[in-house]
Amino acid sequence: MFSMPISKKKQHLRGVLKKKRKEIFLNNGVIFAEIISNHFYSWFKNQKNINNLAFYYPINTEVDPFPIARLLKERNLNYCLPVVQKLNSPLIFREWKEDTKLVISNFGAKIPSNGAFLVPDLMLIPLLAYDDFGYRLGYGGGFYDRTILNFKQNVEKKIFTVGLAFSCQKYSGKLPIDKNDEKIDSILTENGFQFFDTAN
Repeated sequence: MFSMPISKKKQHLRGVLKKKRKEIFLNNGVIFAEIISNHFYSWFKNQKNINNLAFYYPINTEVDPFPIARLLKERNLNYCLPVVQKLNSPLIFREWKEDTKLVISNFGAKIPSNGAFLVPDLMLIPLLAYDDFGYRLGYGGGFYDRTILNFKQNVEKKIFTVGLAFSCQKYSGKLPIDKNDEKIDSILTENGFQFFDTAN
């Protein structure tokens, strides 16, 4: 029987899931982002040793993480945004403040034009799909997978990863994965957190 290669399966899924996410985003994106931020805030109140928080500037129909940043204003946190150095390399993270000048990167995302480079303690990650095993489906560039692996191998401290999604993005069963796919620690949707065992 013909078996579709994993890369083809992922490509097909991306097309399907972009449509599904867009539909939810247009109907409920703003309110769901606020609900997600409230879930995050409730959880974050009990977290210690998190000083540098990496988020992302949303493009297309990604969950907007800015409501999270607004809720955490009273916390003395450093924020940073991902920057692509070059293809096939991990992301680096540049400090973001409310008055930071942003420029459009070659990949369409807004990034800080200058600022200090930081190593995050917690990283918010966009995605197209997630499953019950801690795997996510991104856009295919592999940037976050390389970044997670790089931190695991080269940074002494544990960096906690949170995927932001709408619950409709959950994949039934196990996502098609290959050797380059890295697990995330948790997923956060409008229904709350789901935590994964990333040791296995």
